[in-house]
Amino acid sequence: MAANYGYWAAGGQRGDLTLKCTSSDYQANITTAPGCTINNGLCFSRFNGQIRLFVSNNDASIRIFTVPELELVDTLDFRTAVNHTSISPDDRKMITVGDDNRVQLFNITNSGHFELASTMAVSRDANFSVAWNHTSDKFAVSSQDGSVHVWDIRSRNPLARFSGLHPSITKGAARCVKFTQTGAIDLLAFTEHVSHVHVIDARTFNSQQTIRVGSPGHDTPITGLCFSNDSQKMFVGLENAILDFNIDTGSRRRFAYGSLL
Repeated sequence: MAANYGYWAAGGQRGDLTLKCTSSDYQANITTAPGCTINNGLCFSRFNGQIRLFVSNNDASIRIFTVPELELVDTLDFRTAVNHTSISPDDRKMITVGDDNRVQLFNITNSGHFELASTMAVSRDANFSVAWNHTSDKFAVSSQDGSVHVWDIRSRNPLARFSGLHPSITKGAARCVKFTQTGAIDLLAFTEHVSHVHVIDARTFNSQQTIRVGSPGHDTPITGLCFSNDSQKMFVGLENAILDFNIDTGSRRRFAYGSLL
């Protein structure tokens, strides 16, 4: 699921795609592929004033649709299932990850074409999630092997590496990673498959806070993670609840001190 520019979109296990305008009754529903491929991830972007919806698919493709018409305008083909795609906030770069350990960075031309700039591979397993920071110069990738790597776009080598607490490669898989999108807050967070959320200082990448969710002694699956647009809250999805955490934004703005949450 994704939301931006006054729309939200949701994809499903049978290639179904729904787009809804948040300020009107407009809604569009399509099937993205005849073979009913799984839609793994969605993201919005804007090119030359036009909104586009990127759909990452299990059939090793990214399909790009107009908004709000959901007209297919381009298909990008890859060699493995594409798990997640993220466009930088300045709309000039794209990161894709999938069912191998490669991380592909693309430049986006003024005409809307995608040019492969570099390929990185440092995790030991498939990658699940990618996120850009608000200045579009750093991105983070989470992996099945439990690792999260952070890159500066000027280097092919990771700037920082983090890992979860759970020893199991399944339960400890790093499923979702997000940056705050407000200047002077500068946080990075990622979830393990169960029980743990890690919040990292994205100014220095030298400190982090780990939050355990759910009942002590039990594994609690985590279904999602996001920050509010103003970076004042962090939301963590569970199977039966959404947890709401306040961020100490006042202290965070007193650079470089302040607790993370």
